[in-house]
Amino acid sequence: MAARRREAKRRNWPAHLNQNGAGYFYWRDPDTKKSHGLGRDQAKAFAEARAANLAVEQRRGPRNLAQKILEPAGKTLDDWTGEYERIYIETREGTAATIKTVKAGIRAVRSAPFLSKHLRSIKTDEVSTFIEQAAEKRGAQMAALMRKTLMDMFREAEVKGLIETGKNPVTVTRVPKFEVERSRLTWENFLEVYKAAEEFDPWVARSFELALLTAQRREDIASMQFADVKDGFLFVEQQKTKVKIRIPVAVRLDVVGLSLEDVVKRCRDRFVSRSMLHYNKKANGRDAGDPVTAPSLTKYFRLAREKSEITWDEGKTPPTFHELRSLSARLYSDQYGEDFARAILGHKSAKMTAMYRDTRGAEWTEIKLAG
Repeated sequence: MAARRREAKRRNWPAHLNQNGAGYFYWRDPDTKKSHGLGRDQAKAFAEARAANLAVEQRRGPRNLAQKILEPAGKTLDDWTGEYERIYIETREGTAATIKTVKAGIRAVRSAPFLSKHLRSIKTDEVSTFIEQAAEKRGAQMAALMRKTLMDMFREAEVKGLIETGKNPVTVTRVPKFEVERSRLTWENFLEVYKAAEEFDPWVARSFELALLTAQRREDIASMQFADVKDGFLFVEQQKTKVKIRIPVAVRLDVVGLSLEDVVKRCRDRFVSRSMLHYNKKANGRDAGDPVTAPSLTKYFRLAREKSEITWDEGKTPPTFHELRSLSARLYSDQYGEDFARAILGHKSAKMTAMYRDTRGAEWTEIKLAG
């Protein structure tokens, strides 16, 4: 169910009380995360929720007067996690996969020993210890997600005035280091996987070509339409970042032997479709010409990868469709330079582009002679 909007009429609602689209009230226990139905009577639901919130405070134990005086006013991290999640969903416009990751990070944050403390009273050493222990128990990758989530939660709290500006306790904590477990896709590997892809329906190989020539993400590639090509450019508004770019269709990757215009022409066939990537036969409830879905790009890249029978790096997972974006970044950097690669990727910083260009030891670096 989508998170309810923070409407003005709901600002005075009891904490942890919600209402679904059918008008049914329910209260969610902030500690156990279990929901309890309260019916459709608002007055009764309000009374029940207030009583339940009081019971939670009693369950957590009483605070003496000194604790109340010393503890700064404001929201607890417990209360802020739910509000932050709603704000994120309503304002960030993330993809389904991004929202899923954010929710996972929030769930992990809720295991913090300082969950019941007010935001202004949470100290850097507490956060640092929490992240370090998470790295030991749950792995560095999860710990990094927890740190990233806490960082953004407190940054949002600064914006809302819940903590003082510049008092984010996560800022100076160390980022847990972890080795990326996915293998990079080298050019030689790509040729093998691409060869296998040509044995499937034509759109599979076209998806590989579009990925290399546009350097875009899976969702953006799946949604590309012929109408997006205007005045010699392919117009792309990235779904994840909302960055708007226009790519000249004349752009060419010499090593591939194709221009973007060539690939767009290859996408046209005898089936009428608005989508560049479309199914070529009727099957499984879909018609020829229907747009190819993003999950299908993932599925058929995996099938082609497995068909190629390449032996991938030991201890790492095989590359996914997304690795075509990294390969494209490296190819464009080699031919046109790093600034061009950053622009076509839609990155705002050279640091992010450098992450995509990092081969993770999968390729040899050639030392070129001057002149």
